[in-house]
Amino acid sequence: MNKKMDQLQVTRKEVQDQKDKALVHTEVVPAHAEPWLEDVENLINKRRNIIEATGCFNVKKRYTVGKQAYGILQEIKVIEEDKSKIVFTHEKICLAEVRSTPIGSSTSAPVPMGTQNNFESRVSVFNDALQALQSNNESQKMIALCGMAGVGKTTMMEQLKKAVEDSGTFDWVVKVVIGENNDPKSLQQAIAEYIDECLDETTVDARADRLRKIFEAKSQQGKKKNLVIMDDIWKKVDLTKVGLSPLPDGFKLLFTSRFEDVCHNMRVQVVFRVRVLSDTEATTLFFETVGPFPSDGDDDKRQRTGEAIVKKCGGLPIAIVTIAITLRGKIVKAWEKALRRLERDDLEDLKSVTNSIFKMSYENLEKEEDKAIFLLSGLFPDDFSIRTEDLLRYGWGLSIFKDDETFATTRSDMEICVENLIHANLLTKSDENGCVKMHDLVRAFVLSNFSKVKQASIANRDNISAKCLAENSYERILLKWAGMSGFPSDINYTNLSLLILMDGYELSKFPEDMAKIMKKLEVVSYENMGIPVLPKTFEHSTKLRTLCLRSCSLTGCHQRLGS
Repeated sequence: MNKKMDQLQVTRKEVQDQKDKALVHTEVVPAHAEPWLEDVENLINKRRNIIEATGCFNVKKRYTVGKQAYGILQEIKVIEEDKSKIVFTHEKICLAEVRSTPIGSSTSAPVPMGTQNNFESRVSVFNDALQALQSNNESQKMIALCGMAGVGKTTMMEQLKKAVEDSGTFDWVVKVVIGENNDPKSLQQAIAEYIDECLDETTVDARADRLRKIFEAKSQQGKKKNLVIMDDIWKKVDLTKVGLSPLPDGFKLLFTSRFEDVCHNMRVQVVFRVRVLSDTEATTLFFETVGPFPSDGDDDKRQRTGEAIVKKCGGLPIAIVTIAITLRGKIVKAWEKALRRLERDDLEDLKSVTNSIFKMSYENLEKEEDKAIFLLSGLFPDDFSIRTEDLLRYGWGLSIFKDDETFATTRSDMEICVENLIHANLLTKSDENGCVKMHDLVRAFVLSNFSKVKQASIANRDNISAKCLAENSYERILLKWAGMSGFPSDINYTNLSLLILMDGYELSKFPEDMAKIMKKLEVVSYENMGIPVLPKTFEHSTKLRTLCLRSCSLTGCHQRLGS
């Protein structure tokens, strides 16, 4: 059985790859493909349960396991026969007859990013997920939304969060963002802050025990129901180590992740797949976002060109909305130019499509200040709530607003920049007051495609090589400690103008000789640092214009600040 299952999983991967490629190139996906993939998935889960049962040497149990394994072999045989019905013809999906309603002449406001959940393909997933959250079924305590980057998982999660809050399904709801870094201590701290609790314990295990006691107490208060949302999981989170397992009565977990295997490894009981939009939905979203056409008689040309652009977006909402906003109110030649560019570039996958579209949006920004604030925003970690006040302080220190003479006029100009970036879909509003967010695909585009400003965001020492840090003379660096024991000395600090240090509770002493190298520093920011070292560190930094301290322990530093 194991041998046959391994062979079947190889075949499954081939079919999945063919299906993904067909979606990217807007080709027809065979009707038998999706049901076949789901059958294989169910069989994999059944096989997983059998393997877990073989740990016992009880003869009766082993006999039962043998019968189950034989039954799976028969199912594999049927599935292998059904595979012959899946034929990828590379036939293109016909979009020429697809029309948004109405075409170009609509006077209604453009549809914002979140509204693709109104489409039929999203409504069913949303309703099923909401039902699972509201269910008292113990087999539905851990629920996940899975799908590729930019498909709308977080958007749907936010709408689910609002729905359960409005309906009063849960007495309290906690949401934390994971991203690339799933350091247990940082996650525990985020959860504690959200529920207004203080974790004085220093070890991960002690903090986990403390959180478990808090959760148990909450569940016992009148049998209250609680929901913890963990957004954007990249790798397996040890829930026991964090303090989220075992879950008390009335507790549920909701995850979002682009990696379905991660959710299965975490024993998530119910997984909902958020898929790309259908052709009709993608076209409708595009034209509704574009809004009414100008009265220049080019409606038919715009319609044809728009449909061709939508094909290139592969049903990915973030790509569709971003390019639609770029073309809003533009003459038809601008639409044709955008299409030519998409056709000319080597767009073999959705990542290259989104990069090309984000580049267009960036180049269409009219003011240099807008572009500079956009690049600066890309320095912050994944899914980070970026304080606009920080953009103001850092922008001031880096002299981004060159014509401003006062802090007040700079604040006004910065707010205009942020609003322009939101309208361009390059930034989005955060659920935290005074904050904005950058989608992780946009952030990846910023960090990988710009030589104008060399910047690196380092969440831990694993996500960037020592060789890269030593060879590249970065101008801006954000260091999010995540377990680093000391200040990294292998980074080339020669041309550094901005340095942001975060979450360094256990940071060892800042090397004094390092400051002599960083003579070009204009901005330094400490956030959640144990003891920010300030003595002679910056005496060589004659260009320093901004020094930010937030949530830092200043014990022993007041005299040095005064000096």
